[in-house]
Amino acid sequence: MKTKNVNESMTQDSIYRKGDDQIGYKEYTEKIFCKWMFLILATVTAVFSFLGVYEIMIGWQWTEPLPVWFWPVMALFLLVITINFLRLTIKIDSENLTVGFGILKKKIPWDKVKDYYLDETSSLWYGLRLRRADGKWRTVYNLIVIGGPRVVVSLKEGRIREVAFSTKNPEEVMEKIEHHINSKIS
Repeated sequence: MKTKNVNESMTQDSIYRKGDDQIGYKEYTEKIFCKWMFLILATVTAVFSFLGVYEIMIGWQWTEPLPVWFWPVMALFLLVITINFLRLTIKIDSENLTVGFGILKKKIPWDKVKDYYLDETSSLWYGLRLRRADGKWRTVYNLIVIGGPRVVVSLKEGRIREVAFSTKNPEEVMEKIEHHINSKIS
């Protein structure tokens, strides 16, 4: 579970003493390895791979076996899913907030952001999901331990009105979001 911050050399105190151009708000990237998702998906992929090899080498004793290609194709599909959900990436730059797993990313321009807050309610799910929360549709990118912090970004328009995501540095992420929202207003 490595966290990469592009501005690692900056201390918290120096942020408040320098001008915005020296603060280091230009880009923030956090990549979090999803060990539980990896273990679950890798195990299922390994089972399907074993079943595929078993089907090819020995064959099933069923009256109507599945096609020979079924198990290997399913194992390949699950391998692609496992690789895609290997890492949650959060990127904050001057134009957008981007959050997602592999190719399943959500890019949010700063002019579409209405508000943001920290959500510390308990969650029992890992991964990507769409759900209703407080009467609004919310896309959730979650992977940190149960009850871990999530930043929720409220959007001004669209069917999906909130995007929530896990982060290991919620205060820093919220500070950067606030900076970018305020810089678009002024």
